[in-house]
Amino acid sequence: MVKFVAMVRRKEGLDFAEFARLWREEHAPLVLAMPGVRRYEQNLAHQGATRAWPYDGVAEVWFDDKPALHAAFASPAGVTANEHQTVFAGDVSWLLAEEQVWEPEADRG
Repeated sequence: MVKFVAMVRRKEGLDFAEFARLWREEHAPLVLAMPGVRRYEQNLAHQGATRAWPYDGVAEVWFDDKPALHAAFASPAGVTANEHQTVFAGDVSWLLAEEQVWEPEADRG
């Protein structure tokens, strides 16, 4: 499995609530329409923190492998999703990752 991870800053002039609405209500269905998507998560930055976060959110999109990822982004649905991000995102940094998961052992007590 390979994961596309995108760190997103909202478009200048867009308030956080509208950014969140556009990302969740409009963009998520476009990503889910891409072929080969196995899972999609959006993580919004916690508002009201004592510091300003460098990003407004992080998205994760899972694919079986790199060829599936490349095919998804090259597809008409992928092109549409990529073009749509300009509606709500000002800056997007991304990376490809292979997930490693560690979980704590169950309580033995």
